[in-house]
Amino acid sequence: MQKDDATWLRTGYSVWACLTAFVVWKMFMFAGLKAGWLERFEASFNIGSVLLAIVFGVLLTWLLARDHERHEYLLASVGELRKVQWPDWEHTKKLTMIVCVVVAIFSAILTVFDMAWAKILKLLLA
Repeated sequence: MQKDDATWLRTGYSVWACLTAFVVWKMFMFAGLKAGWLERFEASFNIGSVLLAIVFGVLLTWLLARDHERHEYLLASVGELRKVQWPDWEHTKKLTMIVCVVVAIFSAILTVFDMAWAKILKLLLA
């Protein structure tokens, strides 16, 4: 079963709303902890921060979705992503191993250079 592009975009907006609400809730909780509101108004602060976070998440998502040009751009992006040919699992594992080996080699080279420069600078400054 293949979903149409608008359904994928609505799913993306829903995920965006949830993530935004979660981040805003965490910000409220951090601010409440630092300001001491969390201890003074524990139950009402928890409920209020969750409700405000949900309102902010829905509001910011609505502001994002109501811009017609941005909506058309995101729909076109979903359509382009549908055309992508994603690699299979074996190819992905092979390429990941290549990246890990290359990163290990370069980290070893940088470690040797760092230790050499540290010794050279120690000799020059001492």
